This record gives sequence, structure tokens and C-alpha cells, in this order.
Amino acid sequence: MVAMEINIPLTLQLVSTAIMIIGIAFGIQNIRQYQAMRKRESAIMMLNSFQTADFVKGFLHILDLPQNAGKSEVDGLPHDQFLAIYMVMGTWERLGILVYRHEIDLDLVDDAFSGPIIQSWQKLERYIKEWRAHIQRETGMEWFQWLAERMMERETDGQPTPAYVAHRGWKARE
Repeated sequence: MVAMEINIPLTLQLVSTAIMIIGIAFGIQNIRQYQAMRKRESAIMMLNSFQTADFVKGFLHILDLPQNAGKSEVDGLPHDQFLAIYMVMGTWERLGILVYRHEIDLDLVDDAFSGPIIQSWQKLERYIKEWRAHIQRETGMEWFQWLAERMMERETDGQPTPAYVAHRGWKARE
């Protein structure tokens, strides 16, 4: 029978390496969970931010505008309507920035707001372009335009399929 000699330093080094690998794997898993949690929280905050009376009023005022309204039409609105519309444009602007920086998922924005974003842009595109010329700055509402263009690109194949049709066979996780 051959006696095996235990090399204590080598054994300790192997145990130490294994513990370090487990620690790194655990750390990576925690980072992934944190990122997923942060993404969920961002999505919930985004969805909740649109549930205010002021936002709804602003969007309804946008829908009341003629298609491709000009600067004189929007500037001529009563002050409270103008401010409500501007608040919605600012919301789309900030949302565009968050999507671009991957803070909020484009698919989520598409599912939740593609229609309102596209409708807002169709009503306000001329106004925004005239306003940019007036202030001599092309960057005004640039992220609103960018976001609207992303939403329109997603609909290039035609009308979007409603969720109740597209996900008819959906089942809850058990």
C-alpha cells in the first residue's frame, strides 16, 4: 500500500482558490439581481409617472390639436393647455434619454406608450421644428423626436398587433 502524503500548503491553496471562485460567482449573481431589480423599479416608476391628471390633460390637449399643428396654433392655446402639452413633450424627451442610455427598455416603452408617442409626434412635429427655428437650436426636443422615430420604425411593417391578439395564448407562470 502506497502512503499518500498530504501537501498542506497545496491543499490550502486549492481551498482558497475554490472559495475565491465561489465568492466571485456569488458577487456576479448579486450584481445581476441588483441590475434586474433596478430595471424593474425604473419600469414601475416610469409607468406610474404617466398616471397623473396633468399628464392625461396634456395628452388629451395634444389629441385635440390638428394634425401637424404649427407654432402659432400651439402658442395660441390658453396658458394652462400650452403648459400641459409642454409637460407631455418634456416627459417624452426624458423618456427618450432614458431609453437611449439603456435605463429603460425600448420594448417596454413600445408596449406601454408607442401609440401616444407617435400620436404626439404627428401632432407636434411641425410645431417643434418651427420652435427650433425660432430659438435657433436644433437640439430642442431632440430626444422626443428620436424616441418617436424609434417607435415609428417598429411599425414599418404596418399597424401594430394589439396585445389581446398577439398574446392570446399567454399563460401565467406557475
